[in-house]
Amino acid sequence: MAKLYVFGIGGTGSRVIKALAMLLASGVKLSNGFDTVVPIIIDPDTANGDLNKTGDILTKYQNIFKEVGTNNNFFGTRISTLPQLTDGNVSNLSDNFKFNVDGSGQKFGESIDYNGLDNENKAFIDLLFSKENIEADMTVGFKGNPNIGSIVLNKIVDSVEYKEFTNSFNEGDAIFIISSIFGGTGASGFPLLLKNLRQEDPSVINSNIISKSRIGAITYLPYFKVSEPDDGQKTIDSSTFFSKAKAALSYYQHAIFDNMSLDAFYHLGDHSNNNMDYAEGKGQQKNDAHFLEMAGALAIVDYVDSISNLNHTIKEFGIEEDGKKLVYENLGVDTKKKISLPLSKLSLLQRFLEKSMNQLLNSRGDFSNEAITKEFYTSDFYKDNFSKFMNYFNDWLNEMSNNDIAFAPFHSNQDHAKIMDYIIGKEPKKNFFGKSNSKGDIIIKQLNNLAHKEIYKNEDTPSMFLKMFDEVIEEQVSNLLN
Repeated sequence: MAKLYVFGIGGTGSRVIKALAMLLASGVKLSNGFDTVVPIIIDPDTANGDLNKTGDILTKYQNIFKEVGTNNNFFGTRISTLPQLTDGNVSNLSDNFKFNVDGSGQKFGESIDYNGLDNENKAFIDLLFSKENIEADMTVGFKGNPNIGSIVLNKIVDSVEYKEFTNSFNEGDAIFIISSIFGGTGASGFPLLLKNLRQEDPSVINSNIISKSRIGAITYLPYFKVSEPDDGQKTIDSSTFFSKAKAALSYYQHAIFDNMSLDAFYHLGDHSNNNMDYAEGKGQQKNDAHFLEMAGALAIVDYVDSISNLNHTIKEFGIEEDGKKLVYENLGVDTKKKISLPLSKLSLLQRFLEKSMNQLLNSRGDFSNEAITKEFYTSDFYKDNFSKFMNYFNDWLNEMSNNDIAFAPFHSNQDHAKIMDYIIGKEPKKNFFGKSNSKGDIIIKQLNNLAHKEIYKNEDTPSMFLKMFDEVIEEQVSNLLN
């Protein structure tokens, strides 16, 4: 079996990895023998709100996976950190998904020892960088300055994380890189990382394998704007996004495309007027999830699906029909086929556990009294990991539904009585008496019937819980979608 290393550079990288985790949790699968995803987030802004949220989501996903295993539709794909690939035997390697960037936690001038240079070298640096660049505080990233980022990020190959990545890489593994092209961290980090991956260096373990491996990437053109700060002082300006993107694409043409360094390249963008609150970084940077980030996660799935047939391929993402509020019917046939069932299943599960839990616990059937007792819902698995992950999932869907170009396939505010009337354009079928089969009681009845059959009695409780819900909910959702 093979591993897919996913490098997420900058805030966009974190948010696409978050979207990928949501798709994998819902049951979207990787093909061609890839059973493990290794997310590696490269962002000098270690306090970034998007980065830390993604890290927590990935950790909770892992904790759920440990309890339910690979033989599940929900949470059925392994997500691993670098230390977990080596049994944690490497010193100074933190067991998280963040890639340490040496020299980023200071001003740019300090990282290049500007004050220690002689006058001649200072004059040379002054030709290349402005005074503002020299004084730039990099604790919150490069704030739209790829010229700074290209200097600092060139050090990542000397990090312990990069060495451990190369140590753990095997024949048949593959790489995917996520970045934006209109900022600082992604625009500078992507070409530098790719250059080092494609460079065969005898001093780097497995570089002969890595340099010839399959490498795909997605680069984001501008897809949001940043609002004006309250004080009028800004170092990030949306009006420069497109000019920066054009300059970067010109560089990519001769540095990447002409050299055919990538097996597959995806690019996404949108003319949306979606405004994000101004934030230079740290905890204040918490951008709402965007449909294009889910599209980026789908690009990763597509990359794995087509990995044996790639030949320096360039792809774009399109939809069947434009609209401000995208639903399943707006999506292309392949996209709709890939996500409509799994996303709808996990969404229904989240809604049921929120809206129908009291009815479930008060039922007298085998599911809530024999198979899954009330104590399960106070366990660490459910309370600290599963429930919190499902809250993240619900937030993710809600955030995507509120953008200028929104993805909103589900109705909101359903209660227990109408819980299955939730997919836009897909009404529940009516029974013999002409009444809609939308009550959550149908799910409870089927759960009790399934528990009575004791099909999953040898499973651990978390696995039993998810498998039984998966079987019952899949039947209901399939009926809705067909």
